[in-house]
Order: sequence, then C-alpha cells, then structure tokens
Amino acid sequence: MRSAGLLLALGLGSVLLTACGLADEELLPTQDIVTSIPWKVGEETSYTILDNDEEVVGSGELRIDQEDGQLRLSQHYQNPDFDDRSSVLVDPETLKPVEGERVITGEDGVLRIEVHYSGDVAEIERIATEEGKEEERRIDRMDVPEHAYDVGASLFLWRTIPMQVDYRAAYRSMATAVVGKSQENTVTLRVLRQEMVEVPAGPSRRGEWRFARRVASNKRPGTAPTALAGS
Repeated sequence: MRSAGLLLALGLGSVLLTACGLADEELLPTQDIVTSIPWKVGEETSYTILDNDEEVVGSGELRIDQEDGQLRLSQHYQNPDFDDRSSVLVDPETLKPVEGERVITGEDGVLRIEVHYSGDVAEIERIATEEGKEEERRIDRMDVPEHAYDVGASLFLWRTIPMQVDYRAAYRSMATAVVGKSQENTVTLRVLRQEMVEVPAGPSRRGEWRFARRVASNKRPGTAPTALAGS
C-alpha cells in the first residue's frame, strides 16, 4: 500500500481517498450517511503497507465481527516499532457507536483508550503505562451531536455510501480514541470517479472508486477533562 493516495482493499471494490476537490465548496448540512451494508459478518482483509520507495513498513488488518447483536469493527496495524489495535462496537444497521477501545504498544510503554457512548455524551478514558513511572489516567467527556459516527469506523462507514459520481454528503465524526485531544469534526465526502489502479498482482478490474474528503474541526461545549490519579 502506498502512503500517498490511500488504497484500501475492502472486499467489494477498493476505495481511493484524496484530499483534493473540496477546498472551495460550501459545507453541506450533516446527515446520516449509511445507505446499505455491503459486507458479511466475519469479513477479514489483510494488507501490506509500503512507503514511496516500495519498501514494506508495516501491515494492517480489518475485521468485522458480531458481538451481542452489534457489530465489532476492528483494525490492527503493526511495524517493528509499535502495535496499534482498535475497535468500535456499533449498531449493525446505522453504524452509530456504542463503545470503542484502542491499545497502542510502543517501545516507551502502553496507551489504552476506552470509549463509552451514552445518549448524547461520550466518555473517553486514557490509561498510560510506562516502565518506571506511575500509571496515568484521564477522563474526557464530549457532547455527541446528531449524525455522528466514531472516527474508528470510518474505513467501514465509507463503504456504505452510494458509489455514484458526484455524490456528496456530510456527517459528524467523533475523534475519540486518538493519541492527542479528542474532538468532533464535520467530514464532507464527494465521490469523484471510478478508475483502474495498479496493485502488486497487476491492474485491478474490480472497479475502484476515488473520492475526496474534507475535515472541518468543530468546537462544541462539553464537560471539562477530569484528571485522575497519576495525571
């Protein structure tokens, strides 16, 4: 996989993401964007991440599992320096989030992030463990607006929109289980075109779609972060 122009082999055709094409357009009103669910429970996709020199820098895996009537959308990325595992539990029809988790393991320690959605509030707990230091814990709370999805489900969410040239839609994205400060953004999508791409096995003929994405940060009122023992 090339780092420039993200290519995601996600089963029913690939998705190519680019940052161009939306800079001069007005923001659209947000809406729920799930149109159809294209996958089956148990789907798993593995891929290799290459840099611009075609050198292997890591690997990734996407999984879709069923759990207590919900869907668990999981991602796992790793290279020699870190291991990053995350998942979001979502409603199987709307993909609205129920909870999420992420565990990042590196040379300096482990960061665990747990996310729980309740009504219009998301609670995010970060637990940082580093050898020779006291464990650090912090809890943040965020307001959850209408038409919101967890950013951890993005790679799955984008597969559910109509793949039609010039289709456009906007939704709210909850960047919860992130290393830095959690925030809520407005994401605008536009389907640009269908095209052929080259993959290691040769030109793909499954019909890849290229679409543009714009992210605009929103500042929303919410409960201030709560620092716990060790912070």
